[in-house]
Amino acid sequence: MTFDLGMHSSGEFIRQLQEFHETPTERRGELANQLSEAIVAKRVDLAAVRQLLLDTGANDLMETLDRLMDLIEPYIEEGGVEE
Repeated sequence: MTFDLGMHSSGEFIRQLQEFHETPTERRGELANQLSEAIVAKRVDLAAVRQLLLDTGANDLMETLDRLMDLIEPYIEEGGVEE
């Protein structure tokens, strides 16, 4: 699954996050890039994603999202990437 350049629904993002979570670490590169781009470019409502993960008790996905956020935090702090 790949994202288009518009906004992504929370459910769509969570499905992609689930795929990322289930993929062996050595094969996560492209998925990590897609998820990171959606986050850095603010194409997903992270508050809504986090709320859905909390509501559904998807603690494993919340941890995966937190680890991904830790990796891309420097890019977010710099104001994103140029489009």
